[in-house]
Amino acid sequence: MQTLLLFLCCLAPWLASSQTLDGSDAASPRSYDKSLDIGIRGSYPVKKGISSKLTAPETNILRWSPECDDGRYHFVAPRGWKVPRPGPMILDAKGSMIWSKHFDNEFGGQAYDLKVQRYKGEDYLTFWLGDDRIRGHGAGEYYMLNSSYDVVRKIKAGNGMAADLHELIITPEGNALMIIFQPFPFDVRPVGRKANDVWNQAIWDCLIQELSIDSGEVIFQWRGSEHISINNTYNLLGDISMGTKNNPFDPFHFNSVQKDDDGNYLVSVRNPHAIFYIDKNTGEVIWTLGGKHNDFMDLSGGHALNFAWQHDARFVSPSAFPNIYVPPRSQSGTTTRLMTLFDNAAIDWNYEYGQPYSRGLLLELTFPTKPSKSAAQRSPNSDSPPLKSLVPLEGRALTGMSKQDADKIAAINGTNPAYTVRVIQTFENPSNIRSGTQGSVQTLTSPNPAIDAKVLLGYGLDPVLTEFASNGTVLCDLRFGAASAWETGDVQSYRAFKSHWVGRPRDPPRAAIKAEKFFVSWNGATEVRSWLVQAADTVDGDEKAWRGILEPAPRTDFETAIPLPMGYRKAKFLRVVALDEKGEVCGNGVSNVLRPGFTGALLDQRRRHSTPVLILGFAVGLFVLYKAVGCLLPWRSGRNNARYQKISQA
Repeated sequence: MQTLLLFLCCLAPWLASSQTLDGSDAASPRSYDKSLDIGIRGSYPVKKGISSKLTAPETNILRWSPECDDGRYHFVAPRGWKVPRPGPMILDAKGSMIWSKHFDNEFGGQAYDLKVQRYKGEDYLTFWLGDDRIRGHGAGEYYMLNSSYDVVRKIKAGNGMAADLHELIITPEGNALMIIFQPFPFDVRPVGRKANDVWNQAIWDCLIQELSIDSGEVIFQWRGSEHISINNTYNLLGDISMGTKNNPFDPFHFNSVQKDDDGNYLVSVRNPHAIFYIDKNTGEVIWTLGGKHNDFMDLSGGHALNFAWQHDARFVSPSAFPNIYVPPRSQSGTTTRLMTLFDNAAIDWNYEYGQPYSRGLLLELTFPTKPSKSAAQRSPNSDSPPLKSLVPLEGRALTGMSKQDADKIAAINGTNPAYTVRVIQTFENPSNIRSGTQGSVQTLTSPNPAIDAKVLLGYGLDPVLTEFASNGTVLCDLRFGAASAWETGDVQSYRAFKSHWVGRPRDPPRAAIKAEKFFVSWNGATEVRSWLVQAADTVDGDEKAWRGILEPAPRTDFETAIPLPMGYRKAKFLRVVALDEKGEVCGNGVSNVLRPGFTGALLDQRRRHSTPVLILGFAVGLFVLYKAVGCLLPWRSGRNNARYQKISQA
């Protein structure tokens, strides 16, 4: 008996130990939990479900404003050493998980670059999956999922190549714009290789391709090594093993590409610290922002050009910021553009260049509409231009930067006043986060043209999403991993986006009963506003047999816990239905049917935690057996004594 009681005492805390997916009040996010940030529950704390086998990240909100609850969802792809089942994931504005799925492959199923894109009038989710074992880039393909999360298409690169993980843009014409990394024979002696084994030397060349999604035909292809000198790189050829066919050198490292309204291409090239603007017809470089071949004069004291190892350069519309930005007076022959980029200011743990933290930048560029001299006229394999004499930057000192950065900016700063760049706004997390790889900046336009856009930063290697007002004020600061794990690779997401999305999964909601509560979840459903618990005495298919036993309960998290009323066990069958904002049942929104009570729990084989229930039932059975045996043994002993007395008397 003592052994059995000890077993039950050990079992009880295990049955109650799991952190459930049920959240707090839907009107506000959970309060900040410092224990999560310092890693008490690990680098990637998660919540376990009762109704679902899925786990959700225990998001931690350091700062919150209702302005962030704008009807958009967050799109991330958590992965890393401490993320057991990586994959694309959708979170709501308060950090609650909406959808996640692990797409397994032989390389661990690590997804990249999840976002919403429009194709032929419909919204789709797109993300990359493939071989990412070569750190920093990969070879794979892009998945397209419809609103029911069906894989409807896989987009491959053209000309026998494999799509890299950094970028897929679906253009208004229905084409795919992507990046490719390819091992390519190349003489790397100009960047420091001492051996003369040119036959064995190679680089990771980078290409951009635009191709038809329907036919796969390549419409445009541009190869970096044909237009950019490898001498432009700030990457170092570190040892004798680098720069060979077995270990190609990475002088360029493309990480974003955008096609603008003129049909030209904007390409972010990380290792030269530069943005290149490419002519759609000739493939020539129209101009270069940043790096050793920079064309622009910095009007912000060096802070517009002092970016390093950057990601995600995008042209944005000036109309997105009607309050903080006033365009200059229009001049014939001059073009003015706004651009955003993510300034990492670090590469892994190398902090030699840039600010002491990562930041988002909103820049204004002016340049000749028809340049008289293209930067591309330089030979792509020529040496970098000689260092220029120090150029005054509007008479202002290079303050707020290291001597090395000041020397770099003074050397590369442009001298032609036709090309200028200035900082309109910076976006800096108060925690001074420094992200050694990856990252993104997204402009969140307002439906009201009189209101400025917000700006979302994803911190790549660090599991942080920060949403800013246009003036740089932090509105919301959300973390989906511990701060103690920053810069370790334990938890990361290449980019982060925020978009409108309607998810209508084909699978129905999942429900379970535990501890006098009804738990329900529905992976991927975005239209659920409340849950209605129903009871019936029969499941013969007659919908009229089902009746509500509670008022509709608001959806509060990925999994909602609904307290059940007294006497609910009298019902033979229970289920829950999903209701939309109009109070109508969502399509496919009827859950599995449950049988309440202890016997029902044992019979319901589809429940998430049927195993603990069965173990408890087994323990109770043992207890009953123990009592039965305890009664049987004295009875048999009494019979034997009686028989012995009869024999003795005989």
